[in-house]
Amino acid sequence: MTAYSILPDQELIALLARDDNNAFQTLYDRHARALYLAAFKKLPVPHLLEDLLQEVFLNLYRKRSSLGTITNLRAYLHSALRNRILNELRNTLIHEQHHQQLIIPESTEAPCNYDLQLLEKRFGEALDRLTSRSREIFLLSRREELSYKEIADRLGISVKAVEKHMGKALQVMRSEFKDYGVMAVVCMAVAERWM
Repeated sequence: MTAYSILPDQELIALLARDDNNAFQTLYDRHARALYLAAFKKLPVPHLLEDLLQEVFLNLYRKRSSLGTITNLRAYLHSALRNRILNELRNTLIHEQHHQQLIIPESTEAPCNYDLQLLEKRFGEALDRLTSRSREIFLLSRREELSYKEIADRLGISVKAVEKHMGKALQVMRSEFKDYGVMAVVCMAVAERWM
């Protein structure tokens, strides 16, 4: 019988790819608590963190057959949880903006006049303003939840180059959303806190 607790993450990932549930349980036991504690310092909302952490591990399980490219599982999981939290905060802020827009009379001058389609359009325009390499790196970080190291390895560039492209991408995003008031400020503040 394999002593799972002494196996390195890479071997457990390989076992998980062959549908070994004990390997998954070992990875969960090894990383879940540290992930939760690190995230709790940034967002002390236990029930929300527990849900998002479960989503991260569920996604890990779903992707089990394609995890061979992960060189640092700890960094991968931290990045995945960070991105889930940022998405949750963004969605909450958008929902609150819509709610405020519904309850504030039209005669009042309120800065809460955003709609999801407009935000998505502006996001697409901001992506179009990026160089192809910056856009690729930004999307690998935000959509595929890859760490800077994983992006660097995949693209054959240095981590410093990834950081430089992400800095440019975030600068463009800040510029594109600067007129969105509190929502953009809060999103950017939280994003920078997690970088």
